[in-house]
Amino acid sequence: MSHKDLQYERIRPGNEPLPNSNNLLPIMLAGFLIIYFVFFICPVFLNSKHNMEFFKYVSAINPIGVDLKQMLSYSESWFMLKQTPYIGANLYPPLATVLFTPLLFVDFATAYTMIVVVNLGVYIFTTYFFPLWLIARTKRYLSPWLMFFFITGLFSYGLQFELERGQFNLIAMFFCLFSIWIYHHHEKYRWWAYFLFAISIQLKVFPAIFIVMFVHDWKDWTNNIKRLIGLITLNFGLLFILGPQVFVDFLKAIKTQAVNPYVWIGNHSIRSFVGLFQMYGDRLPDKLSLMTTYSGLIQFVLLVFVAVCILLIILQAYRRPQKDINGYLLLACTVGSLIIPPVSHDYKLSILTAPVAVLFSTIHDNTYHRLPIIVSILVLAFSLAYSSVLFSYTNKPIILSNNLPALMTMLFIITGLSLITKSEYLMNS
Repeated sequence: MSHKDLQYERIRPGNEPLPNSNNLLPIMLAGFLIIYFVFFICPVFLNSKHNMEFFKYVSAINPIGVDLKQMLSYSESWFMLKQTPYIGANLYPPLATVLFTPLLFVDFATAYTMIVVVNLGVYIFTTYFFPLWLIARTKRYLSPWLMFFFITGLFSYGLQFELERGQFNLIAMFFCLFSIWIYHHHEKYRWWAYFLFAISIQLKVFPAIFIVMFVHDWKDWTNNIKRLIGLITLNFGLLFILGPQVFVDFLKAIKTQAVNPYVWIGNHSIRSFVGLFQMYGDRLPDKLSLMTTYSGLIQFVLLVFVAVCILLIILQAYRRPQKDINGYLLLACTVGSLIIPPVSHDYKLSILTAPVAVLFSTIHDNTYHRLPIIVSILVLAFSLAYSSVLFSYTNKPIILSNNLPALMTMLFIITGLSLITKSEYLMNS
C-alpha cells in the first residue's frame, strides 16, 4: 500500500457514518422548510386575524428604481453640469460616476430595464455558472446543492429589493468573482483578473475585502506582498480619476456616512445594529439598555470577532494548502463585506447566495469525516440562519428582524466548519 493510500485510510477510518455532502443536504433543506413555515406560512396564513396577510415586504419607493436615479444624478452633475458628483448621499468611488454616464443618453425607463436585465444575468452567472465551473473540477454531476441555493435565492427578499432599487451590488460582485476565478484558474490572464477586480472596487467599495482571495500560495510571502501592494496602489490611484478635489469630496462623503449612517431595521451593518439599540434605548429592558451605554465597545468587539474569524480561516489556508478557490474564505469575506461597512442595506443580501452555493456545492464526500453529530447541528444552524435572510423583516418578530445576528451566526459556523476540515482536504490539495 502506498503512502497516499495509507493517508487516505487514516482520514477515513472504519465504517464510521460520514456526514457527507449527500446526507447533509436534507439537513439544509430541513432548516429552510422550518424558516419557510415560521416566516411565511405563519404570518401570511396562520395569523391571529384569520386573514391572508399581504405584506409590503420590500421597502419600495415609488417610482421604482430610486437608487439608479440617484446614481444617474451623480453622473449628470459631473458630466453635464461640470460639478462634483458628490451631491446628496453619494458613497460610490469616482469611477462609478464615469461608468454610469452612458445611461444618461437613454430615457430612465430604458436605463432601469437595462440594469434589471443585467442584474438577473449576473445573478445567474455568479450563482449558477460560477459554482458549476468549480464543481466540474471535482465532480462529474450537477450538485443538488447548487440548484437548491440558486432557486431559493432567485425568489429571495434581498434580490427583489436589489431589483426594486435599481442597485448594482450584484454587478460589482460579478466582476469580483470573475476576477477571482481568472486569477486561480487562468494564470496567463491574471492581468485581466486585476483589472476586473479594480472595476468591482470602483463600482462599490465593499469588494476590497476580497483582496485576500488573490493568494495562490500563502507561504510565498514575497510575491503575495508585492501583489497586494500592487492591487492597493492601483485602486488607490483610480480614486483620483476625476481629480484630487473629487477625491477629497469622496473621502468627506465616506467620513460623513461612517459617523452618521442611516440606521433602520433593514441596515444589517454592525454600526446600524448597535445604533438601533441607541435609537430605542428607552424602550429596552434594563439589561439590554446597557447596549446603549457601551455601544462603542460593542461595535469594536463585533468587528474584532469578524476579523478573528477571517484570520482563523486564513490560518487554515496557510496550514492546509489547496489549489482551488477556498470556499470558506470566500464566504467569510462576503459576510464581512455585508456587516463591516456602516451602510449595508438589505438589498446587498443579494450577493450572499453565490458564495454559499460555491462552498456547499464543492463539498467533497469525505469533507467532514469526524464529529458527524456536531457537523449536522452546525449545518442545520447555518441553514436556519441563511434561510432567515431570504425573508423580509416584515415577516419576522422584532428581535429577529435585523439580519446582523443571522450573518454573524453564519460567519461563526463556517469558521468552525473550516477548522473541522483541517485534514480532510489533504486528498484534494
